[in-house]
Amino acid sequence: MKKEALLQIAEVLNSNAVDWGLGGSSMLWFHGLIDRPNDIDLLVAEHDALRTHELLSQLGTYKALQPKEPFCTKYFAHYTILGTEVDVMGLLGIRHAEGVYRLEWRRDANTRIEPLEGVSVPLMPLEDWFVLYLLMPGRSGKADLIEACQKRQGIRRDRLEAALRQPLPTEVRARVSAAMTEAED
Repeated sequence: MKKEALLQIAEVLNSNAVDWGLGGSSMLWFHGLIDRPNDIDLLVAEHDALRTHELLSQLGTYKALQPKEPFCTKYFAHYTILGTEVDVMGLLGIRHAEGVYRLEWRRDANTRIEPLEGVSVPLMPLEDWFVLYLLMPGRSGKADLIEACQKRQGIRRDRLEAALRQPLPTEVRARVSAAMTEAED
């Protein structure tokens, strides 16, 4: 990830009042959990998805891609901005044996805002990505990083409770419940 790409994206989305949050490896980087992010993953409120596309298309190259299984995200767009791969998702969905897990992004009063060279970058909650990484094939290592961080810093119970109200595979439900129980101790 080039920091300059994130700065341009943040400036454009913020100045156009887009409801967005940074997730994935770039979010983990802000939390100090990884040394080098792979790309930029943005979640936007579903109602802002088309406007986001219009704005980001002016910053870089858009490439039409279909989400690959197990993803069934309602709005998905891929861009290359200043040499950095950028994925934008609205109403993210992951299909699994028990159904579909959906994450509708909405910034709230507890959203962590990080300054990056004077530009505000809203970070998605680690708890949301803990669940997402548990559902994504081959990403359990990132879920482990988040879980260790949550043990040190605490959790947002509201985000994990929201996840438990959705269909989840038994093993994911058990791990989320265990994380909540450990947080109580």
